[in-house]
Amino acid sequence: MLDLNDLYYFSVLAEKRSFSAAAEATGVPKATLSRRLQVLEQELGLRLANRTTRKFSLTEAGEEFQAHCERVMQEVRAARQTAQLRVREPAGRIRMTCAAGVVRMVMADIMPIFLKTYPKIDVELVTTSRYVDIIEEGFDIALRSHTAPLQSSTLVARAVADTRMILVASPKLFPKGLPNEPKDIEGMSGLQLQRRDTLDVWKLSREDGLLASVPFHRRVRCDDAMLIHAAVLAGVGVAALPTPLCRAELAAGLLVHVLPRWHVPQGTLSLVRPSKSGTSPAVRAMVDFLVEVLPKYLNV
Repeated sequence: MLDLNDLYYFSVLAEKRSFSAAAEATGVPKATLSRRLQVLEQELGLRLANRTTRKFSLTEAGEEFQAHCERVMQEVRAARQTAQLRVREPAGRIRMTCAAGVVRMVMADIMPIFLKTYPKIDVELVTTSRYVDIIEEGFDIALRSHTAPLQSSTLVARAVADTRMILVASPKLFPKGLPNEPKDIEGMSGLQLQRRDTLDVWKLSREDGLLASVPFHRRVRCDDAMLIHAAVLAGVGVAALPTPLCRAELAAGLLVHVLPRWHVPQGTLSLVRPSKSGTSPAVRAMVDFLVEVLPKYLNV
C-alpha cells in the first residue's frame, strides 16, 4: 500500500517544482524528500519526475499521478476539518443500554433535556434487563443498577449515584395495620429484585445501629424492576425497590413504605464504558451530563 506521506511529499514537489522550495514548505530535508520520491517511484514502477541539480519537472506519468494525489489530499483535508468540527461541537450517534427500570426512574425525564442541549447528537437507547457485553455489541455507555459490587473487568466503571431502596407493599397486604417490627413480616411473600442467587432474607438496619435479618417466602426472583413493581402493586408481596421507581404510587396511596424506621442496603447506579481513551466528544458530553444530573434525581 502506498504511504500517504509519500503522496503528500510528491504533491508538494509537483506544486513547487523544486526540492528546496518543497523542503521549506514541509520542513522536511531535501535529502529525505529525494529518498521518499525514489521509494514512491519504485513502489509504482514508474518514473514520476526528471530532476537535475538545477531543474525539476514531471514526466507524463507524473502529471497524471499528481492529479490523483491532489484529489487524495483534498479528501484528507476534508476529513481533518470534519474531525476538528466534532471536537469543537459534540455531534454524532451514541449507543446506550440500561434496564427498563432505569428508564422509568430517570432517563425518561433527563433524556429530553440532553437532546435539547446537544441538537447534533443522536441517541440509540436499548432497554434490556440482561447483562450486555458492551464491547461485543458495540455500545458506548451502559447504565447498571446494582446493590452488590460490579464484577471486576477491563471495562471502565464509575459509580455516579446512590439509590435509596425501601421496602414497599400494597396496603391490601395489611388489612389490620402496618407492621411495626421486622418480626412482623417474617415468612411473608417476598419479591426479589436480583440478578444472582442470594438468600431469601431482608437485611435491615436502624439508625441506632440495630440489625435484623428477616427471612421471607420468595414468590418471585427477577432482574426486571418493572415486573417486580407490577407484582407489588398487585398485592403479591413485599419488595425492596428504589424510591424513584415507586414515588408516585407512594404519594397516591397505592403502595406503602413498610418498616420506615428500618433501612435496606442502598443501590448504586454505575456508568460503564469500554475505555477512557478514544472517547468521542459526543460520548464525553453524555458522560459529563449523566455525572452531573443523575445524583440530583436519584440521591434522595
